[in-house]
Amino acid sequence: PFVLIVFLTSYKNRNNKPRQQQQQQQEMAGLLQGDRGKMMMKIYHGSSFALAGLVPAAMVIRDGNLPVDLALGVALPVHSHIGLNFVISDYVPKSARLPARASVLGVTVATLYGLFQLNMYGEGVSKTAKRLWRS
Repeated sequence: PFVLIVFLTSYKNRNNKPRQQQQQQQEMAGLLQGDRGKMMMKIYHGSSFALAGLVPAAMVIRDGNLPVDLALGVALPVHSHIGLNFVISDYVPKSARLPARASVLGVTVATLYGLFQLNMYGEGVSKTAKRLWRS
């Protein structure tokens, strides 16, 4: 009976592999092709509205605010990632799009990491921007 259960389980999982692989490929394509799909457009427009409120708030708040800085640390790179994917779709030849999109994804991840480090262990995005603006 144990062998039969193992066989049936592996047979069942074998039938789901193409579906699982297709789902994983779609998720990866969603990351690489940030300008495709309804969800990405909702995220893009949502980040636009968020930035419209967060940037002035960050400049008005005197000593910085961690929640505002963390929100900026996510909204800025995500908005830029999706926007740069639009640029890639419009201006980069089809043969070079995959490497260009992978590069943009790498820069986005590095930016997210860097802004997180700045917010958690440094002075924060808003204080840094104010300091750079003054100098």
